[in-house]
Amino acid sequence: MTAPARQNAPAGRAVVWIHGDSLSPTDPALEAVPDAPALFVFDRPFLTKTEIAFPRLAFMYQGVRDIAATRSGSVEIVLGGIGEELAAFALRHGASELHVTRNFTPQWEETLQDFERRNPAVEVLVYEPDRLTSYSGPVKRFFGFWKKVEAEVLGGNALYAPQRGQDRR
Repeated sequence: MTAPARQNAPAGRAVVWIHGDSLSPTDPALEAVPDAPALFVFDRPFLTKTEIAFPRLAFMYQGVRDIAATRSGSVEIVLGGIGEELAAFALRHGASELHVTRNFTPQWEETLQDFERRNPAVEVLVYEPDRLTSYSGPVKRFFGFWKKVEAEVLGGNALYAPQRGQDRR
């Protein structure tokens, strides 16, 4: 179930699942099969149980649109249950492979298991996400985390550090 990191997969009957943590044109699964059709599902069951601010939904939609603008393969956006929609998408495209970048939530694992139950003949290839930083310790608050990784992420240039002698106002 794990794919080699950043290796171009053979052009075949592949489809790509874009999820909320893979909203980048440089997502490893998208780059592995640039001509494959891709799907993003707004998860109706999750959205009916969880309050999500409209700007967050708009951000996700725009992220998918940005991906679509840079891909040669088609990109679809639907509303429904993710496992069900992915299974139908793979069937419509006659897919033998589903490419996806790993997400570290329990729901992601459950969705893949649901997909595999619905489409046992489709091989799932999982790519590791790019890491923003080498930091692997606990994250309790973003600001504390950011203080530890800022120099690495920004190449040694602090984003908000005042110049010597300048006021912090």
